[in-house]
Amino acid sequence: MKKSILKKIILSFLFVLILPTTAISLTTYFLSSHLIEEKVSDSFVENLSFISNNIEKELKQWENLTKYIAANPVIREVLMEDYTSSSDFYVGVKKVDKELDNYSINTNIFAYISSLIVFSESGNNFLYGDDVSTLNIDKVQQQAWFKEIKDSNNQLMWLGTHNNLAEYRVQDQNVLGLARSIKGQSTNENLGIIYLAFRPQYFSNLFSNIELQDGGQLFIIDNDNRVVFDSENEVVGREYKGIETIRQNADGHYFVERDENGQKLLIAHKKIKGFDWLAVETIPYNSLMESNKVIFLYTAGIFLVSFILAGVIWYFVSSSIMKPIKKLTSTMKKVEDGDLTARADIERDDEIGLMNQHFNYMIDQIQELFQTNLEEQEKKKTAEYKALQAQINPHFLYNTLNTIRWMAIIQKVEPIQEAIEVLGRLLRSKFKSPGQFTTLEEEIDYLKDYIYIEKLRYNNKFDVEYYIQPDLLTTSCIKFMLQPIVENAIFHGIQPKEGPGKIIIAIQQKDDLIVIDVWDDGVGMDKQQIEAIQMKMSELAGIGIGNVDERLKLTYGEQYGLSIKSEVGMFTEIKIIYPLIRSHSLKDDVEVED
Repeated sequence: MKKSILKKIILSFLFVLILPTTAISLTTYFLSSHLIEEKVSDSFVENLSFISNNIEKELKQWENLTKYIAANPVIREVLMEDYTSSSDFYVGVKKVDKELDNYSINTNIFAYISSLIVFSESGNNFLYGDDVSTLNIDKVQQQAWFKEIKDSNNQLMWLGTHNNLAEYRVQDQNVLGLARSIKGQSTNENLGIIYLAFRPQYFSNLFSNIELQDGGQLFIIDNDNRVVFDSENEVVGREYKGIETIRQNADGHYFVERDENGQKLLIAHKKIKGFDWLAVETIPYNSLMESNKVIFLYTAGIFLVSFILAGVIWYFVSSSIMKPIKKLTSTMKKVEDGDLTARADIERDDEIGLMNQHFNYMIDQIQELFQTNLEEQEKKKTAEYKALQAQINPHFLYNTLNTIRWMAIIQKVEPIQEAIEVLGRLLRSKFKSPGQFTTLEEEIDYLKDYIYIEKLRYNNKFDVEYYIQPDLLTTSCIKFMLQPIVENAIFHGIQPKEGPGKIIIAIQQKDDLIVIDVWDDGVGMDKQQIEAIQMKMSELAGIGIGNVDERLKLTYGEQYGLSIKSEVGMFTEIKIIYPLIRSHSLKDDVEVED
């Protein structure tokens, strides 16, 4: 079933339209998705950096409180005092309370203190906080960290999230703690140890107004990998699952991971400077990519609308192109049926209109050629008749020479007989076949007949020597290639010379080439004569060496042909070079029989 060009054009256009449009749409979609993901993720990380900086400042407030207590001269004096009565100790406690109250004026962290104990070496401990009254002080002193900070040079230790050791807790089961040793000014002796525990609610209130992205969740993880703060308040106090993966990834970067339920999450974390704590934020990947769905819908919609509009427009454009083509095709069909008077009348300023003009012009030319052809046929018949008559002349000459030859045989005049036989062979070679190729062997045979007659003409004034590779005799060459060269050597070289002369013909193979040297010891030529001959070579296209050179170049290529070398009074050498052809088609060389 044939398909119309209109259908092919429309289908090909739609196909070609789909490829770039789809490529552009998909590229735009994926690029937009990538940019959105990148922008959101960068904002994600930037927000987390802001949060981690705030946490760093807040944690330093707790450190500064312990530093204030350890460095306060009033508190240090109270710690070093050896109290003899409870009233004196009570006075010391009030002094410590007063110093802490003065400090609390400039900060809001005191509202979140669960327990604050200043252990002194004398056993007089100073207590502060909501849960401190029911705190099991012996349990605190039995903790591993208590002995470690007391025996080491570490002045500050974050204890992370741990159980509240108060027997009757006011609020929280878990608290966050840190400890600091108080050293002597001149010695490294311990004056006491500060134990400070505060409630995790501190972080909840701190980040109560923080705005997270839809589905996002914020975690603060302490140095023991336990969750200090969870924006959803689901895992506070527990060890954070997947902490190993988080710590393996670069700080301040985001990565994609699946949670225990298989949900794809975008996770970013930021290490809090100066602390082995982490701020971690997660957001469902689907929620993050919600904007991509909108982009996809808009991209798909624009693609479909553009595709439909382009298809409709192209249909009308294609139809306007095909209508005159169909008209031109109909006219061509009439011409095909033999109506040379048919013409297409398409008036357009484009290629179709130009094609119509050329078509009409072509039909006019065909009509004219048809009439001319009829006239030429008549002329051809006349010419063929005359050619048949012309063929009678060379055959008549050949037959006449053959009659004279027999008369010479009867009269026993052998030189005349031999000369006529050679001349007959030469004429026969001339009219033997119309083709341009022969074998090198036939070319040499023809040359020898020609030289025989020339030696008779010049009374054996010269001798000819042949040096030919036998295996080259069957190779192909153009006809009548050597005779003009040897004729030139006899007429211009040997004939003007006083005394006898010599001609040497050497034929050899060099690589894939045949090289023929025709050398004579005639009068020679000077440099100016050689240059003059080479410049006029193209003008010597009659029957001389110019004809040979031109035929070699036309047959084998411009790189082949003749070259001339000569010295005055010494020699002249003409070199012929053409490609070796072992078996050339000689089908066009049909012999002309007697």
